[in-house]
Amino acid sequence: SASLYPHVQGMFSEYFVLGERQCYPVFGDVSLGELAFAEPFAVGLHAVNRAGNLLGKNVLVTGGGTIGCLTVVAARLAGATTVSVSDVLDRPLETARKVGAARTFRADREAEALASPQFDVAFEASGSFAALKSCIAAAKRGGTVVQVGTLPHEPLPFVVNEIMVKELDFKGAFRWGIEFDWAVEYIASHRVDVRPLLSGQFPLSDAVKAFELAKDKTQSTKVQLVAA
Repeated sequence: SASLYPHVQGMFSEYFVLGERQCYPVFGDVSLGELAFAEPFAVGLHAVNRAGNLLGKNVLVTGGGTIGCLTVVAARLAGATTVSVSDVLDRPLETARKVGAARTFRADREAEALASPQFDVAFEASGSFAALKSCIAAAKRGGTVVQVGTLPHEPLPFVVNEIMVKELDFKGAFRWGIEFDWAVEYIASHRVDVRPLLSGQFPLSDAVKAFELAKDKTQSTKVQLVAA
């Protein structure tokens, strides 16, 4: 529903209808909980596709949530030499290391680590304007910055001059296209392991508890409700 406005209903209902083209056959011993990561992983894969060739590149991802961590996975699959992650909380950084981040930074404590241009490509995956400014500052001259997170819907100051002076390529990445098929294949074939991102599964009867855990980013990354 993110691509439509006004937004349409998703699957939080007693009944829903899916078109045939929205269904993807899966075989093997992969769990439904793992397959549920196909959508956010497709977002990360699409962001990496938007960035261009990552082979041998030094990459930064700001934001260690589900999308950020799956962008790490996608960047590594694309051949990035190193992937670093910044966040303002410890737990997301721990999770990022589990899925392949070589370096992690506490953005609120190690701002100097992101103040110098050292990355070929930077992905902003937190939806924070401060993080976007860090991406622009940390990108090398001639580098690429990809906006993946959704920034607040309000007027924001924008450092256009720095983009111009450093000759940066600034790109947006919204949702995904053919990458959803790739995400399903990667997960179903166990070429990627998304399990470090799953913080808990709850029955619908414990939905309140599930949402409370999901809101606490010091304790969770991705929380799932299991309908049956």
